[in-house]
Amino acid sequence: MKRIVFCIILAAVLCAAAAAFAADLTWNQVCTQKTSAGTQLYAEIEGQLVQSTFLPAGTYIRTAGGSKDGLTYIAYSMDNANPLYGYIDGSVIVSAVTSYRLPDGRVVSVPEACVRSRAALAIYLDVEYGITLQGNTYIDGDGVEHDIGNESILEDPSAALGDAKWGAAVGWAYANNGTTRTFCRDDEGNQTEVQVSYMGLTRSMVVLNGEKQLVETWRLSWETEAPEGKVLAMIDPEKVSGQGEASLRAKDSKKSTILNKVETNRVVRVIKTGKNWTLVEIDDPETPRGYVLTDVLSFFPNQPMAYTAGVVSAAGKTKGHDPVTVYAEDHQGARRLKTQFDLGQPLSIYCQSSEGWSEVDVGGYHAFILSKYVTLDSQLGAE
Repeated sequence: MKRIVFCIILAAVLCAAAAAFAADLTWNQVCTQKTSAGTQLYAEIEGQLVQSTFLPAGTYIRTAGGSKDGLTYIAYSMDNANPLYGYIDGSVIVSAVTSYRLPDGRVVSVPEACVRSRAALAIYLDVEYGITLQGNTYIDGDGVEHDIGNESILEDPSAALGDAKWGAAVGWAYANNGTTRTFCRDDEGNQTEVQVSYMGLTRSMVVLNGEKQLVETWRLSWETEAPEGKVLAMIDPEKVSGQGEASLRAKDSKKSTILNKVETNRVVRVIKTGKNWTLVEIDDPETPRGYVLTDVLSFFPNQPMAYTAGVVSAAGKTKGHDPVTVYAEDHQGARRLKTQFDLGQPLSIYCQSSEGWSEVDVGGYHAFILSKYVTLDSQLGAE
């Protein structure tokens, strides 16, 4: 009972703090904190913390005071209006404000979501400082001018697609498309639950026992309805036109909201196959499971594969600073992937051609890299 009373009191305090804005500004537009990465939310039931839902990166929150089991008590909103409560890892909580220079020269902090809407910013400045907003731009604390409603440093999928529509689609996808629990099997057959950073056809990066580790993908298992030979897939560059990206949608329909864009050559986990649409997990903390067109995928079983271990290098050496480009295909003029990889990034090498190309798994992509940018693990330290 004490816990329930505390929550009621806390909710009242939070609501009172936002009362000046409640009629005109959304939850996002008055929040000054957000999550920097996707994080698990825990609810308290009969004194115990249990997994409740998953908050994507960029979720606007307010710390609500108190902690439990090393987690921070917070308020968030699924509908951009009404607050809900739970516990999350406090290390992912970051500031969600941008600096704003008032006409008198003072530099103040403004919730970043406000600068995406001229109407919201006008209300905020009027209520907080009695200032009437002029024009369609603002000056930040460093003297840099920005467009209101087109804040490049704050761009994210929800801003690009519309907060309300995209947020609702994400919420629906988390609630209806399910979540993926993944287990890693050791040599003795023991299984440990892990978090996947990226999935490769041969090796994947996971968080195991609190540390990032590169493990062979065949050791990983997850719940899937896909046939044994189709539990992994790649966005096939030969099947995707235009900008080299496939749409990840909340539902199995072209009319459904796009949750994210998935670049070709990206390796995804298959949850359920269908004639027209396939439900996949792209191992992106900001994005729930979603549907891609079955026709853009090439499927693979999850089984041991022959490879040679190596790293991304600079002209055969691991020293250097510039990231290295990988390609969708192994020929001159092939499309470069937007994603680049730093020197030292682990590679799983399938083969190297006489034309100077290496077919590799790298950072969750199955793609091609010029062999001069590959150093085998066996060659490290041999200089």
